Amino acid sequence: TGGGFIENIPRVLPEGLGAEIKLGTWPQLSIFKAIENTGLVDQRELYKTFNMGIGFIMIVEEDQASVLVDALKACDQAAFEIGRVTKQEGVVLC
Repeated sequence: TGGGFIENIPRVLPEGLGAEIKLGTWPQLSIFKAIENTGLVDQRELYKTFNMGIGFIMIVEEDQASVLVDALKACDQAAFEIGRVTKQEGVVLC
């Protein structure tokens, strides 16, 4: 659908809600830092175009986030809690 998780996360949330994504909560591939350092592509555009290496996002109840991460890791899947749902529409990178 385009827009990476900057535009796609709000599409699955009810009206009036958004997400806060905590930078640094998952390992960043060096290629993204290299692209950013060229100065030709700003950080927000990298998130819209490449998802900065995030392949799949699941939105779950807050009390289930660590349970889900633990279950995925038990299946040898990389998993990270990268943010939270907020009452501010859109996606905020912090």
